[in-house]
Amino acid sequence: MRYTPMLALALAACNSQPARDAAPTPAGRSDIQRQIAALGDAERNGVMIRAIRDAGFDCQQVTGSVPQRDPTAQGDVYTARCSDNAAYAVVIGRDGTAQVVGAR
Repeated sequence: MRYTPMLALALAACNSQPARDAAPTPAGRSDIQRQIAALGDAERNGVMIRAIRDAGFDCQQVTGSVPQRDPTAQGDVYTARCSDNAAYAVVIGRDGTAQVVGAR
């Protein structure tokens, strides 16, 4: 598992609104988690490729990313698929840090 601390910067680049503090929200998600969840497909794919590349994996393009339900996860979980058909699980923590795990 690899950690990506720069995810908040990637989100800020994709979003015209300034990135907000990762403070808790009543729904249990941080602001950054809610912002990522609200992104359109292209913007979310941009956040995912940044997380994957920052974690040291080779991915030329994210062709799709889908939120997953995982009650045991310590954050929001997304499955991202790259153009070479490699798949990754990306967990977005409350502070905007991403954990990336390669899947086969």
